[in-house]
Formats: sequence, C-alpha cells, structure tokens
Amino acid sequence: MVSSSRTKEPAKFDLKKVPARVDRVNVSGLLRTHNDYVMKAAENLFKATNFQDVMLESMQAKSYLHELGIFKDVSIHIDVSRGENASPDGYEVTFKGKELSRIVGSVGTEVGQNEGSLRTELTIPNLFGRGESISLQGSYSSKRANDVQLKFWKSYFHTRFVENRPEISFSIFRHLDRFNVSKFQNTNYGCIAEFAVNTLRPFELTHSLQYEASIRELSLLQKTVPMAIREHCGPKLASLLRYSVIFDQRDNPVFPTQGLMVKSINEYCGLGGNVAYVSNNTHAEVSVPLFSGIVAQVCGRLGVIKETKKTTVLPLSNLFYCGGPLTLRGFEFGGAGPVVDGTPIGAQTYWSAGLHLWAPLPFNKVFKGLADNFRTHLFYNVGNFNTFSTENLRTAAGIGLAFKLAERARIELNYCIPIRKCMGDKVNNGFQFGIGYEFV
Repeated sequence: MVSSSRTKEPAKFDLKKVPARVDRVNVSGLLRTHNDYVMKAAENLFKATNFQDVMLESMQAKSYLHELGIFKDVSIHIDVSRGENASPDGYEVTFKGKELSRIVGSVGTEVGQNEGSLRTELTIPNLFGRGESISLQGSYSSKRANDVQLKFWKSYFHTRFVENRPEISFSIFRHLDRFNVSKFQNTNYGCIAEFAVNTLRPFELTHSLQYEASIRELSLLQKTVPMAIREHCGPKLASLLRYSVIFDQRDNPVFPTQGLMVKSINEYCGLGGNVAYVSNNTHAEVSVPLFSGIVAQVCGRLGVIKETKKTTVLPLSNLFYCGGPLTLRGFEFGGAGPVVDGTPIGAQTYWSAGLHLWAPLPFNKVFKGLADNFRTHLFYNVGNFNTFSTENLRTAAGIGLAFKLAERARIELNYCIPIRKCMGDKVNNGFQFGIGYEFV
C-alpha cells in the first residue's frame, strides 16, 4: 500500500455564485415582545440574492436583535425552504431568542473623573413589549459623588430611524457631590427628561437634549469655611436646558492612534427658580501616528460660565476647578485656580492643553496581549483660569505609565515636574495618580 505525504485540500466554494433568496423569516422565543418590534430585523434578508448575502444579513439581523435590549441570547438557523410556496433557491431563516428575565440585577464598579465607585442596578427590561425599560440605579464613592436614580427609557430602533438610534428617557434622581477641597457639598433632587439621537450628515454626531428641574442645596463640610462659600448655603431651585454633542472619529477611545474627538456640553439655566447662568464645557483631542507605534496627541479643554440678566450670583458647584491629574498634571485638584482665605472656590473661565508622545512598552512583543493594555508617555501641560492671556501661565511636564480599563477609561501614574506656577498654587512635584475617561 502506497501512502501519499500530500493532504488533500478541501474544496473551496464561492458563496456569491450560489443563488439564494429568503422565503420566510421566523423569530422564536417571543414571550412578552410584540411581533412588530422585531420585524425590522427581516427587511434586508429579503433583499439577498446569493447565499453569502443570506449569511451576512443574518449576522447583521442577529446584532440588531441584540441591540433591541430584549434578548439574553440569539442563535441563527438556516434551512431549505419547504412547502407549496417555496421557491427553487429559497431558504428559511429562524432566529431563536431567549428573552431577558423580568428582573435583571447587576453589581459592579464604575469609573468616574478621578474616582471609582460601587454601582448597583435593578432593571425591568421590555416592560410593555416594545423595548421600554425601567431601572433603579445607585452608586457610592467614598471620595466624591453618590447617586440614586429611577429611570425609564424607550428606544426607537425598530422604526425607520434605526440608523439615528433615537431614544427618550425620564429619570428622578438624587445626586450628592462633595467638594472636599472647598469644604462644601452639593445635594441635588430633581428630574430629567432627555431625547438622544445620532445624525449622519454632514458628520456623524451624537446629540443629547435634556431638561432638568432640581432643588440644589449647598451645605458645609467643616466649621471653618470662608464667608464667600457660606453665603451660598441653603436650597435653590434650578430649571435648565442642557445640550451636548459629540464628534468622535478615533480608532480607540482610550489609546487612539489616529482620529479626532470633540465633545461640547452647553447649559442654559434660568427657565424658572432662583439659579441662572449660561455655561459651555468643551473637550477635544487629536492623535497622529508617527513611527514604530509612537503617537503624537494634542488635547485641549475649555470651560466658561457667565451670569445672565436674572442674577449676578453663580452657583459654586458649577464653577471650574483647574489642576489635577485630569486637567493640569503637576498640580493638585483645584490647586491652579482662584483661592479665598486659602480655600479654592473654582473659576468662571478656565482652559488647559496637553501635548503627549505615546509609545508602547519597550518589550511589548514579548508580553503580547497583556502589553496592549499599557502605554508610556511624555507630556507637557499648560493652563490658566479667568484669562486667555499668557500671563501667569501654569505649566508642567513629566513622564508616565497608563493602563487601559475595559476599553473606556484608563489609570495613569505620572512623575510630574511643575515648571511655571504662581503664588498660592498647590503643586504636586513627584508621582501623581489619576483615573478617568477624559484627560488633557
């Protein structure tokens, strides 16, 4: 018997040349969901003309069903079409879904701006059978912010506006924010109505329009607090519109190698109550690849808050704190801003910019996948408050190591050297730790 060392190669088929059409689409496992809520998934399947189209459109439909937020798992079954009305090249596609439980709970951690918190959530998904959901959320941080929120939301992904991903929501909340550096805390009780949508032309943008009505109460954390802060104590009623827009073309939200991102949050407060102001907070960053995995990045942030004709007093909790690992490295949080009797109180205007050179770890190919979560960087930060002139600039430079957290945030450990500072600034000369999702 003669054996051959050659192995027979499997035959290759071009699925584009296999004619096919979809005669019928089934979605099984619908217990609480109405049929019209999932019909959008079948639209492109009926346009398929070959078997490759059938497979690709089936995967797209599976992703779409997952995005509806009603299924825990979805599987696909493709079979030859049978019956009197079956076409010669016809197929039948069945999506077998397992709906989410009536009550879903989760416990985890959440990353904020320079703080981490414990987060719990209890959700009733698909409340009325068309993607409506209600949830009770709570988060606790020993450092700064605590939240409790009851939220109802409904998406309209099943309509012809699926590409725009429209969604409405209404929430009742309690938000506690501690400003330890300024020795006060602010407690908000209120409600928010929101409409969110994406636009695709001329640019792909994410929009959010909110109306908020809340009671804001400022209280002191210590007995020895400057009078400029004490006079803001007590409850106040705020009624405001908030509009935010995001343009994001980065290839990665944490360690981008190329692309531009711009995020702007605008508020007008004064539709009622005794709090009034107009504010804008804009963050932008652009990344450019250089060579050998090295990336140059420029970041900038601008914050402005102004009085309106209705009042000349601005709420302290809306002022901007310049300094810290997220805005101006080499300075403590609020350490590069205005001070009253030795206590930082925030600024009406601030800006900061950063220049970075990002590089992979020296031996990243040895550690393979693990090293992709780390980056080293050289940085130079500059910033100022209440003026756009170059007088009294604060600057710092240094080197650091960053670690990626779940494709959303990062941890930085930097060695900072303040270069320019002013009298009264609180600097951090040496190692500085930061955690967040937006750094300058």
